[in-house]
Amino acid sequence: MLRIDIHAVHPNVTLRCSGRIVLGLEAETLRCIATSRTENCLALDLSGIGALDAAGLGLLVELQCWAKHRQKALRIVRPSACVRKLIALTNLQSVLQIVGSEKFGGVEKGDHAASATGEEQAMSRR
Repeated sequence: MLRIDIHAVHPNVTLRCSGRIVLGLEAETLRCIATSRTENCLALDLSGIGALDAAGLGLLVELQCWAKHRQKALRIVRPSACVRKLIALTNLQSVLQIVGSEKFGGVEKGDHAASATGEEQAMSRR
């Protein structure tokens, strides 16, 4: 189940999400609510999200593209631990605008990139 509380002060709106963003009704609900907003700045507060699947991740990227094409700002605010972990595993922090979280998957943003580079170098030597 997904609950979305809407806090609008024109030209900004925050969609405070709690529950899960997964394939089906939950992802479709968030898509419909987010894309129906007329404000120029849309913030998705994901601090209350306990589960996110591939469809949910795909929706976040889709909404980022939707906002960019409509010259709107979309920001992910305070992602929960599970959201941060999945964003880090899929390296989507380079695509999504995230506010209120310095760490992804337990490592700093820069450290994650350096770690991946180090692993790639080690594999290429084998």
